[in-house]
Amino acid sequence: MANFNNLVFVDHPIGGGIMAKYRFDNGKVLSVIAGASFYSTPNSPLSKPEEVVSFEVMFDGEVEGWQSRDEINEIFEANEVL
Repeated sequence: MANFNNLVFVDHPIGGGIMAKYRFDNGKVLSVIAGASFYSTPNSPLSKPEEVVSFEVMFDGEVEGWQSRDEINEIFEANEVL
C-alpha cells in the first residue's frame, strides 16, 4: 500500500517550497506542499520534506492546512483499492 513515503517531492514552481502529487487508482489526486506562503510548518523557504513538520494538502477539491504525515497516511488508507 502506498503512503507518505511514496511521495516524490520537487521544488514548487512559485519558489520557496516543495510539492508532491499522487494519483490514486480511483482517479483522485493528492497534492502535498510546504514552504513559504503555504499552510505548513515551517512557513518559510525550504527544500526537502525532512525540514517539514506539517503540510498543506489538497485532495478531492478540499484544501487542509497543517496536516501531519499520519493524517496524510490516513488519506492513502481511505483510498486504497482492495
